[in-house]
Amino acid sequence: MMQLIFFAVSGLFLLFGHFLIWLAVVKLFGLTAVGTKVTVAIIIIVLFISAIAASYFIHKWDNLATRWYYMIAAFWIGVLVNFFLAVLLVLLLKVFGFWFGFNLSSLLISLIIIIITLSLSVYGLYNAFTPRIKDYEVKIKDLPLAWQGKSVVQISDIHLGPVYRERSFSRTVKKINALEPEAVFITGDLFDGMEADFSWLNRPFDSLKTTKGIYYSFGNHDLYLGFDRVKNLLKESPVEVLDNKRVVVDGLQIIGINYSFDRSFDLYKAILEQSGYTESQPSILLFHEPKNITTASQAGIDLQLSGHTHHGQLFPFNFLAKIAYKGFGYGLFTQDNFSLIVNSGLGTWGPPMRTVNQSEIVRIKLLPL
Repeated sequence: MMQLIFFAVSGLFLLFGHFLIWLAVVKLFGLTAVGTKVTVAIIIIVLFISAIAASYFIHKWDNLATRWYYMIAAFWIGVLVNFFLAVLLVLLLKVFGFWFGFNLSSLLISLIIIIITLSLSVYGLYNAFTPRIKDYEVKIKDLPLAWQGKSVVQISDIHLGPVYRERSFSRTVKKINALEPEAVFITGDLFDGMEADFSWLNRPFDSLKTTKGIYYSFGNHDLYLGFDRVKNLLKESPVEVLDNKRVVVDGLQIIGINYSFDRSFDLYKAILEQSGYTESQPSILLFHEPKNITTASQAGIDLQLSGHTHHGQLFPFNFLAKIAYKGFGYGLFTQDNFSLIVNSGLGTWGPPMRTVNQSEIVRIKLLPL
């Protein structure tokens, strides 16, 4: 039910956004002819319908045509956001022009809007498909000797589906292998949530080399695809699915807690209920969403690995993500013996575009406290 409400509200915002873009184009580009206004309206209506239709088609049929249709329609949504940013900048310039006695011609306004929109969109597209390596050092109390000085890799929000597929994921695996990680942790949203052909999935995972294994916990988009469907897709892979499960590897507890849609979900209880869990023993928690931070610390967790926020993905939504997650929108946070890393994500949701930062692979060097 909540998912339907979310999509309904999103659709209304999308419709309103397309109306605003029509209004902005008419006003800022000085369109006066009725025929021109109608033509622009028709184009924008087609783009709005495509944004809805493409999502429907990709859910029903997974083929080259529907994937490209979806990617173009999703890319357009990102262009729409960047267009609004360009318009806001032009409006600010017009205000400054009024104050300081200069005037922008209609041609210059048009050029500024087009250049900013295209530049941001191309920059965002590049960032979305060229992951960087982000390095952190984390100290863990009583860290076993087998993990001391070792590097582990965290990836999150890969969103395999209509946009990110075998080729892009295989490139990521090669980058990870070059880091020679002790272990790889996948903190949710491995899948985008749409049914697709995943017959290729085992090939990149089989080539992913680690010393101590690959561990995965469920994110919300994985649950959209289906709990049983995800487990079935990964059953022949070397990935260990931590479905509300704890494992101990060379003295280090690794705990995976599933994303929960239940607002009354108690992370503290979920951690403590893990069979054999010991607060005094060093631990890493894989939990998709960076919330319940205080309770994870109180439960004795040493390092929590999360994602979900995408660091806002598109400017200025990074500020909204920071507010929504009470300052824990992105990065490394430490307090006493507890550390939290919020990964900005490897893939994207919706527009295949990142204007805040690049997609990332997080490398963490584990050190004794």
